[in-house]
Amino acid sequence: MLKKFTILVIPEGTHSVKRFSFHGLILPLVLVAVSCSLAFGSYWYYQYRSIQTNLPHLQALQTQNQRQEDQINAFARGLTGLKEQVTKLRAFNQRLRAMANLDKKGVAEPLAGVGGPEGALTGAGVRLASTVHERQISNLQRDMAQLTAETEAEQALQEELAKFLNERRSILASTPSIWPVRGWVTSGFGFRSSPWTGQRHFHAGIDISTRVGTPIVAPADGIVTFADFEGAYGRMVVLNHGHGLVTRYGHLNAFRVKVGQKVKRGQVIAQVGSSGRSTGSHLHYEVLVAGVPANPRYYIIH
Repeated sequence: MLKKFTILVIPEGTHSVKRFSFHGLILPLVLVAVSCSLAFGSYWYYQYRSIQTNLPHLQALQTQNQRQEDQINAFARGLTGLKEQVTKLRAFNQRLRAMANLDKKGVAEPLAGVGGPEGALTGAGVRLASTVHERQISNLQRDMAQLTAETEAEQALQEELAKFLNERRSILASTPSIWPVRGWVTSGFGFRSSPWTGQRHFHAGIDISTRVGTPIVAPADGIVTFADFEGAYGRMVVLNHGHGLVTRYGHLNAFRVKVGQKVKRGQVIAQVGSSGRSTGSHLHYEVLVAGVPANPRYYIIH
């Protein structure tokens, strides 16, 4: 049987003594309650002090976290802009390819090799992002890698187009396309009756009649490979335009170029004359393709 405890309270003066009795079990309970209160109080006080101590650090981390999020968002917006530019560049390149007749109809040209199982998120060496920022950065890295591959592919295509167009420009610049001299065509390309023998023979060019001394211009870019007297042709100039194209100019009065000189379309190369076997002042003009005479009129645009 537990004992009882009595507490006497004796006030000053003439007041009666107050007596408080309680069961013996109360005291341990009170002590336990007080101890628990002190323990909880100490714990929460420690937590409060810890929060107070770490609060500046937490605020700095929060600020840094916000700054990183802003940077990620800004980078994502910039990446979106780059994607749009690459898309426009791809569309422009496709139009250029179509205009240059480089497109392969119905054939898709992948930017790079692809493969692997769909949705593979687990397996050896795979580490899943644990935070939102890590996932965002992972997605941005993936998009950047894809954008880099697309950019490299478009750059290669641009180089291909530039090479193609440069070759075409070189071919066009080296293709005879203008009249070397203005006048009257007195004899065309093909078989004709010889003005000396009356017999039928092949005429490898066209004769353009005009007055002596009229300037003769190069119908295309080229290099002078011959400028001298050549039998029935009289004084003759030969231009090599590359790509198998050669032009010859006969019965000249005077030269305005020399062997090895580079000339441009429209540049004066000689003057009309009547040297060699000729019935009067005119230019004998020939176009040879891979050494075979071709009708010069096919190569005159204006």
